[in-house]
Amino acid sequence: MELQQKLSPGQVAEFYHDEFVQDQARDFGELASPLDNGVVVDIGGGVGYFAERIRAVFGYPVRVVDMDPESVAQCIARAVPAQLGDALTPPVSGDEGCVCFNLILHHLVGRGETRTRSLQIAALAAWNGGDTPVFVNEYIYESFVETVSGRLIYAITSSQLLSAMAGFAARFIPAFRANTFGVGVRFRAHAEWISLFREAGFKVEAVRIGADEPVKLPLRLLLIKAIRRDSFILTPTQAASSISRN
Repeated sequence: MELQQKLSPGQVAEFYHDEFVQDQARDFGELASPLDNGVVVDIGGGVGYFAERIRAVFGYPVRVVDMDPESVAQCIARAVPAQLGDALTPPVSGDEGCVCFNLILHHLVGRGETRTRSLQIAALAAWNGGDTPVFVNEYIYESFVETVSGRLIYAITSSQLLSAMAGFAARFIPAFRANTFGVGVRFRAHAEWISLFREAGFKVEAVRIGADEPVKLPLRLLLIKAIRRDSFILTPTQAASSISRN
């Protein structure tokens, strides 16, 4: 397995919020519900806000899988079922009704584009051996020039030198602030994500296009045309299922 660049505990703690959970739960309800049976498993589910809401709104049993011990501890403290696990080699129990990736795939980064893409594909491909649907909510970065914005952001945030320079600039230009400096983050355009899903062995059954978010003037320097959060429901292709059994 390719080497993954990982956030520090302090960086992980910055994601302890429920800012996008309402939108994610709404999209889940439109795209993935109703489920026949099974557990809704939130990969990289953090402190469990999404799982908690899914259980409260839809009544589904839930389980968070996260590699951060503090996140798992906080889930358990609030009676949200959770276990330690890596998105790349997830614990498969056989009771999964739907597997969810909420704003997680763009954090699976390695050294270089090839390794990064292989990590993101591997996390999805871990679930393409059966018929379990996969729900994905992801950032969409559309560019004025092809797909350059996501690549520029990755180049800056994965470089220690460029991250230090951007971090200094962020003191004066808040729009440049990022909590992934020195580690990396790989955003993609809508079409890029769909291509990656297909390479991982999935077909896109349905899509919900998110609302455009404000793109502040300094970010235009990165040739960003639009930022939003889209949701997808994926199912394993027949070819992927056949390959996984051989």
